[in-house]
Amino acid sequence: MNLEPDKQLLLAAQAGERRAQLALYQLCYPVLISSARRYYHNTDEQMTVVNNAYVKVILHLESYQTGRFLSWVKRIISNEIIDEYRRNKRYNELYRFDAAVEERGAPDFQTDAVFTNDQLQNLLLQLSEPARLVFNLFAIEGYSHKEIAQQLGVTEETSKWHTKMARKKLRELIELTHEKSSQRSVG
Repeated sequence: MNLEPDKQLLLAAQAGERRAQLALYQLCYPVLISSARRYYHNTDEQMTVVNNAYVKVILHLESYQTGRFLSWVKRIISNEIIDEYRRNKRYNELYRFDAAVEERGAPDFQTDAVFTNDQLQNLLLQLSEPARLVFNLFAIEGYSHKEIAQQLGVTEETSKWHTKMARKKLRELIELTHEKSSQRSVG
């Protein structure tokens, strides 16, 4: 199944044809909402960032080059999520921490536990906003710490620190989840 839109659909959407824009929205929506859900608890916040990103997709269709359309859309929503955090009044307070990052801490925790996508989403949503943002950008979206630092206006060390803290918190949450499931299977 080809999920890439045809050129006619893109041209019609760019020309302002509502049906084409709706068809394009329906194509983009799964990519947009899955990214939004990794960053936001609240459905209203998710839909705000999805809709803002989609408006940018429509406004910048002329700059899209042929290729992987949904990857281009994913990049737009990632940038929109970053922009939304910047617009948030708490932004400066959340990212003030500039600490040196330990190069090697405890070895990475490994588990044989299997988690569903929903369970992983719930674990990620338990992270603080800055840790969740940086961790998602680094571990899931594939940004480098240098790119994250540039996007958020922080140092690379701050980006690394938030990633380290997110990993630590996720490790604790996974261990706790694993302990609870072990107790249920015993009891």
